[in-house]
Amino acid sequence: MIVFPLRATDDELIRISDANPGYKVEREEDGTVTMSPTSTRTSCKTLEAAFQLKLYAKRVGGEATGPDAGYAVGPGDALKCPDAAWASPETIASIRPEDLDGFWPVSPDVAIEVKSRPTTVAKVEMYIERGSRYAVAINPETRDVQERGTPPDGLVLDFDAIIDA
Repeated sequence: MIVFPLRATDDELIRISDANPGYKVEREEDGTVTMSPTSTRTSCKTLEAAFQLKLYAKRVGGEATGPDAGYAVGPGDALKCPDAAWASPETIASIRPEDLDGFWPVSPDVAIEVKSRPTTVAKVEMYIERGSRYAVAINPETRDVQERGTPPDGLVLDFDAIIDA
């Protein structure tokens, strides 16, 4: 993970992200910018998680996003990019129209993190604390799945498919 000792506006984060394809750019509560590349194998797993959420969104509505979508989860300047996420139609309707083209100022209803870092479970718990209904940390190396909250009606994730992708 690369940590930059700078505070970045939303526009600056977009420029940093555009200049560094393949890196996941996030902003911590204190405004510190962090970037962490994803391995090809991990990318296959996050794509599977996002695909499952996209299929769910097609059935029930809302929007599914991949690891390049930033959510301004607050407090402070925190901007997080879950590996896969889903926002319900109700959550999307709560966003001001002028904010729909930027980083959505909400915690997604569902957030999935596919990593083997010790901080992954803490990040999933942060999503729950900030309004997500359901968040999952998946460690592909140990096949450990940590779920927090309650999945929305009809969402059944195939964790084996994500881990084995």
